[in-house]
Amino acid sequence: MVGGGLMGRGISAALARAGLDVMIVEPDEATADLIRAEAVPGRHLVTLEDGLRGADIVIEAITEHPEAKRELWRRMGGLAGPDTVLASNTSSLSIDDLAAQVEHPERVAGMHWFTPAELIRCVEVVRGASTSDDTVAAVFALARRAGKGPVTVADSPGFIANRLQFALLAEALRCVEEGVATPAQVDEIVRTSFGPRLAVLGPFANADLGGLDVYASILRQLHDGVGAHYPASGMLQEHVEHGRLGVKAGAGFADYTPDSAAALRAHRDGTLRAVIALVSAQAKTGLDDGPWASGASDTATSRQPRESAP
Repeated sequence: MVGGGLMGRGISAALARAGLDVMIVEPDEATADLIRAEAVPGRHLVTLEDGLRGADIVIEAITEHPEAKRELWRRMGGLAGPDTVLASNTSSLSIDDLAAQVEHPERVAGMHWFTPAELIRCVEVVRGASTSDDTVAAVFALARRAGKGPVTVADSPGFIANRLQFALLAEALRCVEEGVATPAQVDEIVRTSFGPRLAVLGPFANADLGGLDVYASILRQLHDGVGAHYPASGMLQEHVEHGRLGVKAGAGFADYTPDSAAALRAHRDGTLRAVIALVSAQAKTGLDDGPWASGASDTATSRQPRESAP
């Protein structure tokens, strides 16, 4: 593990607690003291040279500064053995760019964890243009050893998760900047409306349940009323034109039988009840006070729209 910051400590702890022997490289002494204080069994502080010598897989998790990563990767490429898998926890930088810094780029992949690393199940395994099947298999096996659910994605800006979550953040910021809502109101709405649904099903399954004709109509209205950052979707419109309206039509982004449609609804509703009950119970004990407490938005007022710069 190269990098002992927030993500590096979380990833290395998850791997060590899965029974793996983890060597962690962290030159900053204050951060190294935090690692020592956590005293995770199976995790050992080492130098970069000692850590890469004989390592099966190296995960880099330093700051998201492109040139700092490139410089480190050039050093890693010179120290690691030719068969050592080199993975990066980068959340946005190009895997192909990092692979270009080392020999044998087929051994390079992205391994994007999410904070808190010990709790979040998903790990994006990013396949670059040169990444081999053996490399993907090795990264998958490591993620599964730690109890994670790896998903293969292509090398593209932000991969998948960050494209989605930062699209949401960008729109949340616009709502506040335009005076539509306060940050507390936005957070309350997300937590108590579609947020719990997304803990149960992804956007495509949710759209199939809601009706693709309904979603297409709303997307058009948003495009007309809010702006071009809500572009029309050719794929969505094609589904609607062909009568693939979702669960109610037996076909949408997926195909459904009456039994599978009923099972999907039952799964959503049953799991959603459990999620809402858990979140409600935790809110009563964990967020009673402070700016993000449940109900904090009740008395909040939205700001006036921010004036545009001349």
